[in-house]
This record gives sequence, structure tokens and C-alpha cells, in this order.
Amino acid sequence: MSIRSFRYNLFSVIIIFSVIIMHLSSFATEIDDFKNRAIEAFKKEDYKKAVDILKVAVENGFEDAETYYYLGYFTHYMLYDSKPLIKENHIEYSDNVIEYLEKALSLDPNFRNAYSFIGIEYGARAMFALYQENKNEYIEFYKNGFEKGGFPDWQIEFGRNILKSCETNAIVFLGGDFDYNAVRFLQTIENYRTDVTAIPIGHLDRPWFIKILKKGFDPLIREIPISLSIYDIEDMRNYKWDTLQIEIPVNKTLIEKYGLENGYSLKWKLEPDLKSERRTYLSPRRAILADIVLTNKWERPIHFSYTCLPKFRAGLDDFLQVYGMTYKLLPFDTKEKNENINSEVVSDIMLNENNFVNFKTLENKDIPRASYVLINYYQALIQLAIFYQANNQKEKLNEIIIFIRKHLTTSKLNYELYLDYLNELKEAFNE
Repeated sequence: MSIRSFRYNLFSVIIIFSVIIMHLSSFATEIDDFKNRAIEAFKKEDYKKAVDILKVAVENGFEDAETYYYLGYFTHYMLYDSKPLIKENHIEYSDNVIEYLEKALSLDPNFRNAYSFIGIEYGARAMFALYQENKNEYIEFYKNGFEKGGFPDWQIEFGRNILKSCETNAIVFLGGDFDYNAVRFLQTIENYRTDVTAIPIGHLDRPWFIKILKKGFDPLIREIPISLSIYDIEDMRNYKWDTLQIEIPVNKTLIEKYGLENGYSLKWKLEPDLKSERRTYLSPRRAILADIVLTNKWERPIHFSYTCLPKFRAGLDDFLQVYGMTYKLLPFDTKEKNENINSEVVSDIMLNENNFVNFKTLENKDIPRASYVLINYYQALIQLAIFYQANNQKEKLNEIIIFIRKHLTTSKLNYELYLDYLNELKEAFNE
């Protein structure tokens, strides 16, 4: 080959390669434009528009794992959060969500976030089956969610540790899909701790769900004490409300157990959580929570998971005690009596290696969108460490550090931050 021919061929290759690069660059720019516009629509809660934008992207040949993930993600929100505007068949839309997410995983098996919404979608299907009081479908949807990877072992283990942190016959309020689906999978499929009634805090404003809780769904959900009639439940709304002090009489058993005065009552300041320009209101969610606490009359222990944020706990924080992976409601201000943590229970649960055998499966089965919830393990241990420091128990503080290094280290979570804090507490002993 002559030098001239070689240069010509080389030049041709460079031109072709440049054209390919330009095409790929243009492709990436265009698909990013579709995604960015869809994400902006989603942020404005225009879920249908977000889905329509991505459907156009797919129709134009822009197909990758992330596009299908967002299609599943946004369709899920369109189905459940735009319900007044969406009249189409529920199951058909739910099928679409699963189809989009499975397509994302077929294009990229390592796109782990897709599993998050597979679990959420099957949990939502189970809720729909509960609404229809269809026990067989309810059970089947939890089985399907697990089999398709939506509930990884480390998530189920998290739910198990929540249930281990609940006293016998407890009522536990949970924060969201992650912990509720884990707990309900265990209770429904493994028949584990069915004595506990698990309540997702976000469902307390749904009349159909409150009716289920009031009567129970044997054998899957144990009924809880609710004073409202069926009419009152169906008539739930925002209630005009100013801050009031609620008194809850404490029974003789608890008075003797905690050394309280005869006739003692818990005094709970129940504040409104909604407001308009003219007045304040109590939301149905907070009203139902208050009714459950009042009507229960201390008959069943009440717990809140760590994922149930303070804004949903209706001002009960002063009466909560750290109890393993939950907060337990007690009939007095726990800080005033220096009982804001049950160190024995926390230690028994959080320093038992058998409770964390699946933790390190996070390395291969991480779901970044959800796994951050596991930092609550470190939060519980930090609470225990603070107790040990306050009680001058340096050796026990050191046990926590050793335990984390041995059983709770992972590249998926920033555990070093918590170890640094624990080491600072340890160093304080030497000052």
C-alpha cells in the first residue's frame, strides 16, 4: 500500500469514527434532554406529562435502563398520586410499572434502583388486594415481590429487627413502604410476629384502611382499638383544632411498674398540624393516631419505628423511649425520669450478630434509593453509646465500636462517620 493510500484510508477511518462519536454525542444529548424535561415535570408533580415525555423518547429509539426505570418510577406516581385525574384500569397501569422496571433490568442487570420500585409496586398491589379484602391475592403479591427481588434479604432483616423491638401484642407505626413491606412480608409469608399490628403512618387518612384496622383482617391483620364509628371514619376530614392538652389516665399496673402517683394521667399537648389563613386544623392522619392512643388505654404497647419521623408522631416525642429499633410510648416524660433509653433491650437487639447475618448482602444487592435507611442501625448504636458514656461504661462503648467494625461495615453506607463519633465519645473518657 502506498503512503498516499494509507493516508487516505486513515483519514477515512478518522472521519467515520468522528461521525460515530458525533452521533453518539448527539444521541446522549437528546436522551438527556428527554430525561431532564421528564424529571422537571415530575418535580412539578405533573406525573402524566413526565410519563408522556419518556414514552416519546422510547418511540424515537432512545432506550436505555435509566429511561425505563424513570418510566416505571413516574408511572407508579401517576397511578397512585394522580388518582383523581387517572380513570384507567388500575391493574393495567400497575402491569406497566412492572414491565418498565423489568425492561430496565434486562438492559442493565446492575441497575439496582429498579428493584426498589418493583418492591413498592407489589406492596401497593397487596394494599389494593387488602382494600378488596382478597386474602389470596394479598399473599400472592408479597410472594411475587420477594421472588422478583423487590424485597432483598437485608430489607427483610431490617423488618425483622423492628418486630423484635416490639413488645408482645404491640401496635407499631411505620414510616413508609420500605419498613412496612418488610414487616408485612414477614407476617404474611413467614407468619412471624403476627401478634403485632403494623400501621404505615401514611395510610391513616384513608377511610377504607381505618375500617380494616377497626375490624381486623383475620388472620393477616389484628384489629386495633378505634372509637370512631364507621360513619365517622367515612366522614374523615380536616378538623378545626387549637392546641389542647389531652389527659390519658394510666392504669394501676403501669402506675405500680413505674412508681407513679395514684390517679396519675399522661398530659399530652396535641397540636394542630395544618393551617389556613384563618385557622388551624387537625389532619385526619393525626386525628386517627390520637384516637388510637386514647382508645387503647394502655392495653397494648405502642411503638414507632425510627422511620416514622417526628412530624408524624403528634408531639409524643417526650414520652418515647429508645427500644431497640423502635421508640416505645411510656406514660411519662422519659427524659425527666432519665428513662429515654432501655439500654438492656437495645443492647440485646443491636449487639447480637444473629440479627445482622444478611447485612453484608448489601454489597451485591444494594438498592441505593432505599438502603440508606439502614443507617438507623448506627443511630440506635449511637444512642446506646451516649448512654454508656453518661454512665461511665467505657468497656461497653468499646464493644459497640468492635461490633460495628466486625458486623456492620459496608462500602454502601458511610459507617465511618458514626465510628468517628463513637471514637470521640471514647476519647472523652481520657480527658
